[in-house]
Order: sequence, then C-alpha cells, then structure tokens
Amino acid sequence: MKIVLVERTSDSAVNKDQMGGYGINTQVGESFFARWIMRQKKVLRNIPILSLGYMASIFSKGGHEIEVMHGDKIPQGDLFILASSIVDYKSELRRASEIKKKYPEAKIGFIGPFAGYLTDEYLKFGDFIIKGEPEHAAMEISKGFIPKGVVDSPSLQELDKLPFPKWDFFDISNYYYSPSIRKKPFLSMQSSRGCAFACNYCPYLTYQKNWRARSPENVIEEIKYLKDRFKIKGLLFRDPLFTLDKERSRQIAEGMIKNKFNLEWACETRTDLLDESLIDSMYKAGLKAINLGIESARQDLLDKASRKAVDIKRQERIIRYCEKKGIKIIAFYLLGLPDDTVQTIKETVSYAKKLNTFLAQFHILTPFPGTEFYRRIKKLITEPDWEKFNSFTPVVRNKNMSKETLKNLKEWAFLNYYFRFSYIRKQFKHLVQLWRKFLPF
Repeated sequence: MKIVLVERTSDSAVNKDQMGGYGINTQVGESFFARWIMRQKKVLRNIPILSLGYMASIFSKGGHEIEVMHGDKIPQGDLFILASSIVDYKSELRRASEIKKKYPEAKIGFIGPFAGYLTDEYLKFGDFIIKGEPEHAAMEISKGFIPKGVVDSPSLQELDKLPFPKWDFFDISNYYYSPSIRKKPFLSMQSSRGCAFACNYCPYLTYQKNWRARSPENVIEEIKYLKDRFKIKGLLFRDPLFTLDKERSRQIAEGMIKNKFNLEWACETRTDLLDESLIDSMYKAGLKAINLGIESARQDLLDKASRKAVDIKRQERIIRYCEKKGIKIIAFYLLGLPDDTVQTIKETVSYAKKLNTFLAQFHILTPFPGTEFYRRIKKLITEPDWEKFNSFTPVVRNKNMSKETLKNLKEWAFLNYYFRFSYIRKQFKHLVQLWRKFLPF
C-alpha cells in the first residue's frame, strides 16, 4: 500500500506541532514595526510534525511505500494521512477534498487534537479520524486495517518501544529553529510526553495526557541515529517539561557529553524544575536555549487557572544564571487571563522588561477545545472562526476590557518590549546577526 503523509496544506507560516498539536500562527499587529516583528518570527521557525515522523517509521517497517506531500502537487496514493490543526483547518479540508476528487478510491484520514474535536466537519472530507496519539492506530493500519469514522488510539505507556521517527522521506533542510538554534541540519524529538501539572488552559493535556518518559539510554540512541543518519547539528526537545525528572535529564546530558555529540540544542521547562548543577551539565552538553512559561506577573490570576506557583526570586536567579553562561531564555507570557485588566497586563509587560530575556512571546489566552478552560468559559466565546484561535486573537469576552483593547495591548506589548534601548543594548550582537540574515540590504 502506498501511504501519503500530508505535512503542509497551505503557504501560511503556521507551525502545526506547537500548542499541543493545535498549531500557532503569529499575528503581532498591523503597524509597520509589528509587521516587521511578525516577519522575523515567521521566517525563523519551522519544526517538523513529530507524529508524522513516527507514522512514517511504523508504516515503513510494515513494508508500505511512503511519500510526504507538502505542496500543491497531489501524488498517487492508496491512503492519505493529513495532520490537522486549528489554525489552518480550512486549507486542510480543501486539500482533502482535492485529493478525494483526484483519487476517489483513496482513503483519507486525519490526525491531531482538532480533528478529534471537530469530527463531523472533518468526516465530511475524509474517511476516518485518529483520536489521540496516533502510533497505536498506525500499527493497526500497517497490518492492513483501514479505520472508518472516529477511531480511538490509546496512548502508549512504554515509549522506549516506539521506533525512532523516520525522516528519510521529509525535506529536513526546511526545518530550522533560529535564532535560538542557529546550526543546521535541525530536527526535533521528544524524550517524554504529557505533563504532570494541571494548568486548565494547557492544550498539551488534550493530546498527550499523562506524563511518560523514555529512558536516558533510549534518548541517547535516537540522538546517535539522528547524528549518523541525518548529520544534525541542531536539536529541539519538544517535551513540555524536559526537566520534570532532574536526574533523568542529567543522565541525558551526561550521555550527550560522553558521546561528544557537539550539538546545539534547546528545551522547554519551568524554573522550579532547574538548579545550577543541572544547568551546568546541560550547558556542557550543548544547551543553547530554554523556553520558559512565565505567563503573568500576577500569581493570584494564575492561581485561578490552576497553575502551580513559582518562587519569583528563584525564577529570576535561575534566569540570570543561565544568561551568565550564554544560554538564551525565551519567555512566554499570557495576556487576557479571566481577571486581567489593562493595569495587570501592563504589570506583566513591565515584569517582562525587567527580566529582559533574549526573546519574549506575548500570547492571548485561548480556550482550546478539550481543555478545562474551554469547558469553563465556552459561553463567553465570541469568535465563530476557528482559525482565529491562533493564540494572538481575542476570541473570548473579557469582563474588564474589550476585544479591541486586548488586541491593541498585545501589539503594544511586543513593541514596548523589543523597541527599547535596554533590550537592543543587551541583545545587540544577536540582533546584528539577525538583521544581516534577513534584511534586504
């Protein structure tokens, strides 16, 4: 059987593997400087869809012919698997319709949390939807079983038993994670899935629920494979909490040092899951950047979202320690929490400026289907267009400000952060490198 994996369905600069599989589409604002920031963000990051890499490996082991589609040309195939997202779902449905029109006998399936939520709409254009982590269902398909309708795919608990993603069919030259990781070839991987915390707005919990970890030995073996097979020089760990188990993370770092991988890599975690000793080990192993969810300057607002408190003094100490070693910190903030006001948002932006990290990302709190936050405020949703659930557009009625005010505050946050002397002075070296690469002169 020939299986076609559909990676991209439009020219939109969306990253479907972010936001727990719902995807992200950066929208800063309409002003000249906002559009400039947006352009930089859109051309700097393109990460692979890990689920498709795993499915490629499973199908290939089953003896099936594999092709990856990410343009307008539709190859012949017996089965097409499309990665769904909330930010680009219209083009996904259009592409499925075009495939069915060209190859009426072909079967079409969708993966991803949004297809698992908007099942009726997706089934108008396809034959089945894999709900949940798709690897278990892929194993059944590889044996010849063709699903119909909505099929539940149980999460695999022993991740070491999964084959490594097979990127041979993908154009890995198109993947990059600049400016956090500058070296290429670049790929991403997961050393663990799920999260042990219960933030009610977190989309990751809708797709990869309970926390499960691969053994350090298994992780090191995959990195060896990526180095030997694809000559990677840059790597991103896509774990929501890479250092949840500090000792496991330390062992991974030690394995990278022992094997002399000479990689630039990044990960995502929380400051309360880091300490100076672990940072030293990871830095020695090639760590160049850490993504941190700071969210808000107001813990009282975060408490209502079930987000575990982080000690502010410890947070600042860890960030400064990383920066002294040359590790870039990318801080993420949430605007539009249920009790946010214009004043509390300004406090958060002021705190972001105080931290003055390498990069700052200001998201508008978005109710992703399947989250507790979505169930709680569903009646307050005012936006009928799902593609506006892109983490940058207000879609919920806020009791303290209008949607237009929140949208303007988001743009103001970006401009107020990036266009100031203290930021430009601190990041001047990196900014010059960036401008040289992307400015047309």
